[in-house]
Amino acid sequence: MDAAKGRLIWDLVQGSVSENSFIAQFGAVPRTTPEIVRTELEESLTDRSPDNLKYALILAFRFGLSRQWAPLLFKLVEEDWHDSHEDIAHALQNLRLPSTIDCLYRTALRKHDYLAYNDNYALAVKCIWALHDIGTREAVEKLQLLSQSDLSAPIREKALKRLSALAARRPDDPEPVYRLARDGTVRPG
Repeated sequence: MDAAKGRLIWDLVQGSVSENSFIAQFGAVPRTTPEIVRTELEESLTDRSPDNLKYALILAFRFGLSRQWAPLLFKLVEEDWHDSHEDIAHALQNLRLPSTIDCLYRTALRKHDYLAYNDNYALAVKCIWALHDIGTREAVEKLQLLSQSDLSAPIREKALKRLSALAARRPDDPEPVYRLARDGTVRPG
């Protein structure tokens, strides 16, 4: 991404340019042309550019996420050259794709130097919420693994809390995964 487009995206975020003006200057509508964001994500991965990744994610959140980007997001969340892991985990949470479960689980277990100061484990928590929101049997199993892991107590507690939330769903809930969580070893509370 060239510097002018990066500044334009930043101006959009800051509110110093309207969305219509942004689209006119950007030359395309990311909402109706998702390949624009895919291309920017691919370029950020190839160039290992943290700034371009941030700009691509801004476009994605502003104009809509696409399921077609999931494989790129998998690759990006496992890279160490950037500090956008939480944003990518949030994007995966919004997509709610069962295909993201293993990636989210691995990401919850990873430690990044730039997050060493963070005692609230925001990245792991975002992954836990994403697993909760996906809510399949496999997602519940990964939450159970996280709740029993030798990770920090706050991460185990967050996973238990999400499992409890799943278990507390109504008995007539049509989602079988909620019945699985409810009838398993985790109880609401």
